[in-house]
Amino acid sequence: MPTLPLSLNAICGLACEPTLLPRVRMAIAMVAQEVFAESPETPGYPARWNLSKTVLSPTAPQAAQMMVGIVASPPMIAAAAAAAAAGAADAAAMAAAITDDEILDAIRTGWNAVAGVSPAAQQTVQVE
Repeated sequence: MPTLPLSLNAICGLACEPTLLPRVRMAIAMVAQEVFAESPETPGYPARWNLSKTVLSPTAPQAAQMMVGIVASPPMIAAAAAAAAAGAADAAAMAAAITDDEILDAIRTGWNAVAGVSPAAQQTVQVE
């Protein structure tokens, strides 16, 4: 198992950072719109679509619930570690250093897990 580039304390601080929550809420809504535009043939589509329907207008509590999984995702861990390596000393500074694209990437990466799409379904490849 790989070593975390940040302590769990630092990751928890980022997940609880109030300045990051509004950006995550908007990114969730953006990714939900992308999922609505996907082909119904996308592996796991029913669960992905249902999550989109549920969080299209994410409330603060919904976004806060998703925040833990988003912050713990590999793209956000990498972004937070890069911010810390660049001198961001606390959660607010790390959150400010994380780009919108990095947040969107983390949500896109974690969408299937939050939707409950199994890894086996994600690996299904259609053969024509």
